[in-house]
Amino acid sequence: MIDFNEKIKKGEALSEILIIDCHNHLGKWNAFYIPKDGTAEQMIRCMDMTGTDKVFVTAHAAIGPDFIYGNDMVASAIEKYPDRIMGYVTVNPNYPEETAAELDKRFKNPGFKGIKLHPSLHGRNIDYKGYEQTYEYADRFGLPVLIHVWGAAHVEAVSSVSDTYKNAKFIMGHFGANTDGFTSAIELINKRGNVYGDLALSFAPEGNIEWLVSEVNPKRILFGTDMPFYDPRFTIGRLAMADIPYETKLDIFGRNVASILK
Repeated sequence: MIDFNEKIKKGEALSEILIIDCHNHLGKWNAFYIPKDGTAEQMIRCMDMTGTDKVFVTAHAAIGPDFIYGNDMVASAIEKYPDRIMGYVTVNPNYPEETAAELDKRFKNPGFKGIKLHPSLHGRNIDYKGYEQTYEYADRFGLPVLIHVWGAAHVEAVSSVSDTYKNAKFIMGHFGANTDGFTSAIELINKRGNVYGDLALSFAPEGNIEWLVSEVNPKRILFGTDMPFYDPRFTIGRLAMADIPYETKLDIFGRNVASILK
């Protein structure tokens, strides 16, 4: 058993435990400072510094202007760092005629492990018809689907699709993102066995992790930092020093995501 508080206060890497970060990005983003342009090399540097073993990534380009170009970026990162970087396949519901081919192409690469959707940036609702073939694909293969979820209305849409596609595993990015979203997300996770939430929060009130752990099965809470949007050390410290059981910290840091990946 390691002393989390001592290591965090000293700024030491948590290299003794498994850390899998389920929510990250690659590349630049408009009007937003991204350290070292968000390269895979910068990500690996941060991972080594903090003791993070593996990360899931999607490219900013993929959730923005060009999902195929963005998926190419992720494929290149996987090729360079196959033991450290895992990929999400991102699709854009505004181009449904390209979805099936893109999914089939990318999942031939074993480094792609899940699907990432950002309905807000693509200008569509989470339950929009253009996503149906993507959800069907995830359901067929039991894949994790990380969705940008911001507020109670988004959570309600996740409730709908997760009820329809029960074999897919839905990860609510940002755990709902705000107070109403958190509350709705907790209710959904407690009633739906294939829904999870991640800790990539830009709004994190004091005691947030303790509250989530007390309200939902901790096995359904996943570690995510939104790197390079945010310095990952913030979320690492928040979890490592939370007033929750030691084994629960180990679950959230990595074992829960590993369980989803089997």
